[in-house]
Amino acid sequence: MRKTRVLPALAAAALTAACGVQPTGVVPAGPGPSIRATAGQSFLGGLTLYFVSDGRVIPVTRPSEGFISPEGAITLLLKGPTEREAAQGLTTFVPPEVGRVEVYSGDPASMVLPFPIRKLSNQAINQLVCTAIAASMASDRTPRPQGVNVTSPDGPMYFQSCKAD
Repeated sequence: MRKTRVLPALAAAALTAACGVQPTGVVPAGPGPSIRATAGQSFLGGLTLYFVSDGRVIPVTRPSEGFISPEGAITLLLKGPTEREAAQGLTTFVPPEVGRVEVYSGDPASMVLPFPIRKLSNQAINQLVCTAIAASMASDRTPRPQGVNVTSPDGPMYFQSCKAD
């Protein structure tokens, strides 16, 4: 009888001791997870769009089936983040009334804006450029080097690379 009382008591003492682990308070570990590309600019079965989080332009991968052209990717970008993406703090600086943006393959690729580029913030321009580059890479229309020539009605063409986290 004595052994049956000692064994549960020892087990309870071992659990209480917890091998010397001391309780700690909350340890800050940075921001929570966000929707991000898992490998490079794009991966099989996904389309990479660029949205803004905490003032930074970041990649967001959405599931997709089949080929989506750079123009199609920009059309999706113009619609803004989904409800789920917005709930995670993602937003866009590209106004939806921007209009049709055209992307042409080449070395480097070219993007033609139908409106004055001065109307857009640097983040908005970067969202457009990064999304066009990612979609071009996914469709084997890889711009070389990693950037595009951007033209608009208000100024000369200039080379813009993707500046995203």
